[in-house]
Amino acid sequence: MWRRALLYSIVFWIPAFGQNSVTVTATRPANIQPDQVLLGVDVLTAMDATRDDVLSALQGSIVTAASLSGVRTVQQYVSNGAQSQAVQNLDWSFTLTAPLANFSSTLTQLTALQQAVAQKKNGMSVSFSVQGTQVSAQAQQSQTCSTADLLTDARAQAQKMAAAAGAGLGNVLAMSGATVSQPAGGALFSSPIAAPLCSMTVKFALTGF
Repeated sequence: MWRRALLYSIVFWIPAFGQNSVTVTATRPANIQPDQVLLGVDVLTAMDATRDDVLSALQGSIVTAASLSGVRTVQQYVSNGAQSQAVQNLDWSFTLTAPLANFSSTLTQLTALQQAVAQKKNGMSVSFSVQGTQVSAQAQQSQTCSTADLLTDARAQAQKMAAAAGAGLGNVLAMSGATVSQPAGGALFSSPIAAPLCSMTVKFALTGF
C-alpha cells in the first residue's frame, strides 16, 4: 500500500497554461524494500605483493577477482620501543553484494577468511565493513506502478491549480509515466540507497475561459 503521509512532501507539479491546458507531474515512492547488502573488503599487503599473490590468499572464499575495485598505497606507523616507524603497504579493495537474507552467513564467511589469512603469517591482513543496502536489479524490474493512483494524485493537484486560475479542469490530453531511481537517505547503517520512484506526467485541458 502507498504511504499517503509521505505523498505531499514528494509530489511536485509543473504549470503549463499554454493553449488552455495544465501539466502536472506526480510521484510516489515505489513500494519496495532493499534486498541486498553492500560490503567492502580490504586486503593489506607488503609493497611487493602482486595481484596474483592476493587472489591466491583469497582463493576458495567469496572474495574473487571480479570484485576487485582498486589498489592504493597506505602508510602506517608501527611502534618500535619509544619511537614510531612509518611503514608503507598496499591496500587492495574489493566490493561485494550479498542477499540481505543471507547477511549473517556472509559475515561468518568473511570472518573465517580474515582468520585464515592471519594464520598464514605472510604479512597480509583482511578487514571488512558494511557500506549499506541497495535494491537489486531483479527487485526493481519486478516493481509495478499504479497508474490509477498516480492519475488521481495528478488530477487533485491540477484541480487546485485550475481553481487558482479561475478555470475548470477538463479531460486528459496526454500522459506519460516512468519508474526512476534517485538517491535517498535513511538506509541501513545510515548509507544512501537508490530509491525507485513511480512518476507520471499528465496534461489536462482547462475549461471556462
